[in-house]
Amino acid sequence: MKKILSILASLMIILSQILGATNEAFAQDKKPDLTAEYAVLMDYETGKVLYNKNGHSRIYPASTTKAWTAYVVIKHVSDLSSMVTIKNLPPIDGSSMYLKNGESFTVKQLLQALLIHSSNDAAFVLAKYVSGSVDKFVDLMNKEAKAIGAEGTHFNNPHGLPDEKHWTTAYDMALMARQAMSNDVFRDIVNTKSIKFEPNEAYPHERYFINTNKFLTSNEKIDYKGEKIDIKYDIVDGIKTGYTDDAGRCLLSSAVKNDMRFIAAVFKAVGNDLYLDSRTLLDYGFDNFSNTTVIDKSDYIKHKKVIFSKQGELIYEPEYSYKVVLPKGTKDGIYTTKVKLDDISLPIKKGDKVGELEVYNKNKLETTINLVATDDVNSIFSFITENKIIMTIIKVVLLIGIIAFVLFITMRRKSNKNRRYASIYSNKNKKYKRRR
Repeated sequence: MKKILSILASLMIILSQILGATNEAFAQDKKPDLTAEYAVLMDYETGKVLYNKNGHSRIYPASTTKAWTAYVVIKHVSDLSSMVTIKNLPPIDGSSMYLKNGESFTVKQLLQALLIHSSNDAAFVLAKYVSGSVDKFVDLMNKEAKAIGAEGTHFNNPHGLPDEKHWTTAYDMALMARQAMSNDVFRDIVNTKSIKFEPNEAYPHERYFINTNKFLTSNEKIDYKGEKIDIKYDIVDGIKTGYTDDAGRCLLSSAVKNDMRFIAAVFKAVGNDLYLDSRTLLDYGFDNFSNTTVIDKSDYIKHKKVIFSKQGELIYEPEYSYKVVLPKGTKDGIYTTKVKLDDISLPIKKGDKVGELEVYNKNKLETTINLVATDDVNSIFSFITENKIIMTIIKVVLLIGIIAFVLFITMRRKSNKNRRYASIYSNKNKKYKRRR
């Protein structure tokens, strides 16, 4: 009996080691099977990709383009209450808020129409308002996209209507969605369920639009894990839908749960499978991953003695806390750190970079965080440099000293020169006397 128990115990130890060694792959075994052709799940906090299905393949983004259009507008317009008067508006295909020449709206109202109703005419008007022309605004969109690392993107219009020169990737759109959701105004608009515009002289009818994102409002049903459930999903707080024949059904979505936010980018889905795939992807993230704080800025405060300083020491900390998303069940202790301080030169101001903190994952460098001073560190001689009167006296004394030194050198050279002449004259006289 003891032998059997011993064997069982050994098997349990071996099994636990196997499970521990494969815990990172555990979540990978549960990867969802989506019907959409392209999909990415990204952690909002870190930008880490947790699921990737053809995420770097070229796609047409359709109206998900408007998420980036809106972000660029918000970034480049300082006052969103500024009025925009509609004029010289050409006919624009697709979804519209039916803008009429002569109407006036605030920039924010046009952004609401753009993101909630997916208005193509609002995209056109905003682009011209920001940059003076649609072409210049599109250049700005591309520039801003490249700035955050969206290298596989080339926008050619601000609304996403079909265009062979207008493309992106699911990964890039997730990046842009993540960036856009960092803005409070943007985040508030994409989480708005509906919007109403009052009648005016140019358009004597009320405009009422419901958000095109069914995650926010719809009671339509989808088959999810063997049950019929509402599409509406309370943890979702944005962001943007899209559809064209070439692009298929597209959705960028954001959801918050357990102090985590995930961004799902799903492209070329069919019908309401768009929401089934998006929910499957979001739930996969929340069910299989958790946030871990590797470096807590408030807890990672270090000291170093500094000679000839008033304070006696330098106190420093990481510039920011560092969080990672790991598969649930991952063992602690896979991260280690190494401090590399710069050569200390006084004075040091609060916030100055004083070194770097290297963060290693299983002995492999994962990231480097700047170390910054938490307070000023001044030299014990700083009272001299900080006192203008003393500094003026020192400068005058130094100047007098320099002048005196120059005069001394000049006079010494002159004296030496006179001695040489006297010596030469004396030698000549001696030679003359000998000859006589």
